[in-house]
Amino acid sequence: MAIVERRTPAETRSCILTVAWDLFRQLGTRTTVADIADKSGMSSANVYRFFPSKQALNEAVCEGLLAELLKAARRALGAPGTASERIAGMLLTLHRMMRDQMTDHARVHEIVQIAVDENWRPIVDYLSECAAMLAEAIAEGQAAGEFGPGDPKELGWRTLQACVIIQNPTMIAQCPAIRPETRPEHAVDFALRALSNQRPPAPIPETGS
Repeated sequence: MAIVERRTPAETRSCILTVAWDLFRQLGTRTTVADIADKSGMSSANVYRFFPSKQALNEAVCEGLLAELLKAARRALGAPGTASERIAGMLLTLHRMMRDQMTDHARVHEIVQIAVDENWRPIVDYLSECAAMLAEAIAEGQAAGEFGPGDPKELGWRTLQACVIIQNPTMIAQCPAIRPETRPEHAVDFALRALSNQRPPAPIPETGS
């Protein structure tokens, strides 16, 4: 085990997350707490002082990755332009960043897909924040006469769902091979056209008893 200089608790926690992220990119789901501890120059027990379980550590790494995506999304939404242009910029930025992770760090795909499949808290929080940002931009577009009526919060979620092809790790990884003609711009254009022509959603019919 490597000998390292003493760190503050904050520095130790940051070191563990940095090492964990590096190992996840190399080993994917095979990464263990022992691997992380050894490369961090500490015992597994010390890692568990900061993260009570492997799941907690996994989620902390995932949260850090998603925080970077959210920063980029906010920058895109804050750029000049119409609501449609800014929403397109946000969604395509998120797609490019996720695609690059899938391409440059293939093992990351395993971690992210598990997080999506199992609805890890950072994933749920990330999607909620994306939908909220979209809702705000949609409300601005409605006020400008750019989009049709409807609840911005509901439309934010619908827009996110319509663009799942550019958010879901498996689709990002597999779509180019299965459907090379499919482009993320198509999904974004579909979602924006739906917003432009939006009408209040029809009520869901009640099922018989």
